[in-house]
Amino acid sequence: MSGSAALEYGFPSTHSTNAVSVALYGLLTLNASPAVSPHVRIGLQLLAATYTFSIIFGRLYCGMHGFLDVIVGTILGTFLTIVQWVFQRDIDAYVFGDSFIPILAIAIGILVLVRIHPEPADACPCFDDGVAFAAVIFGVELGNRHYSKTIWSWNEPSLGTVPYEYQQLGLVKSFLRVILGKKIAIGNPRRSRETHAFQAS
Repeated sequence: MSGSAALEYGFPSTHSTNAVSVALYGLLTLNASPAVSPHVRIGLQLLAATYTFSIIFGRLYCGMHGFLDVIVGTILGTFLTIVQWVFQRDIDAYVFGDSFIPILAIAIGILVLVRIHPEPADACPCFDDGVAFAAVIFGVELGNRHYSKTIWSWNEPSLGTVPYEYQQLGLVKSFLRVILGKKIAIGNPRRSRETHAFQAS
């Protein structure tokens, strides 16, 4: 239904890539969690499938992409998720290690990709949104790395984990934690200085 869709650079469909990647990573995480009840598991699987289908079908229905765009986007999303899932500990150890080079490489990579990105044929917020999203990702990685070096972060289940236990905080403190955007203590931090050895190795 979009008259300018054919003039835009839409290969592959990044909406499809993101949708498949998010849903697949969520399903992998769900299947790795044995504590989830069968009913909740089925419900979340259906939610992931509905979400993914609605995004991919929506791109075709609205005329923003062709079949090849969404097929390759789906393949790319699957590939990125598998790489992230298989190498997640290695990636975390590299990014959160003692060297600042990975964060610098992320910043340079973002700047290069922004520079070589072709200009849209028509005025389109897609490019601006992509640049803003890339900048946010860089900020998140920089913030995660900084937080992972503090005494408050945990190394499990991944480096730089924000400690949270509902059983200790309860409903009111959990709510305040979200609203205030700051750490509400749950006791002594479990992270010891020895855990830095994992980051350096």
